[in-house]
Amino acid sequence: MSISTILFVCTGNTCRSPLAEGIAQKWLDDHNCKEWLAVSAGVYATEGAPTSLETIEALLTKGIVFEGISLPVTLDMVEAATAIYCMSTSHLASLENLTDKAELLDPNGDIIDPIGQDQSVYDALADQMVKLISTKLKSLTNEGA
Repeated sequence: MSISTILFVCTGNTCRSPLAEGIAQKWLDDHNCKEWLAVSAGVYATEGAPTSLETIEALLTKGIVFEGISLPVTLDMVEAATAIYCMSTSHLASLENLTDKAELLDPNGDIIDPIGQDQSVYDALADQMVKLISTKLKSLTNEGA
């Protein structure tokens, strides 16, 4: 069985993309999509930074236990990914020379960077991402078909 990878990309890989990764992996697990894996990375990430406490807390409110460390986006990750969802147009622009399969997670525009904001911003972002990711993954995995 080969694994199809869904890559979520943000800036530092400590807030938005790990939040998306956690939500997506739970969705995949809940829908028995064993051949799919959610991962995340950042266009300006340093390897090994911990996921923000606010992100971990926002995921916990959704019943998701998440532990992660930041990873920079690599060409190998991009080439291996079946789908790539970026948090902003600047992240999309950073990948345009590497791939044409990247797209915005939110077709209506950028997902705000919550860094430095309080927990309520992260929680609202998690709610927004649950809806966006569910829509993307239903289409990608043919679960809604």
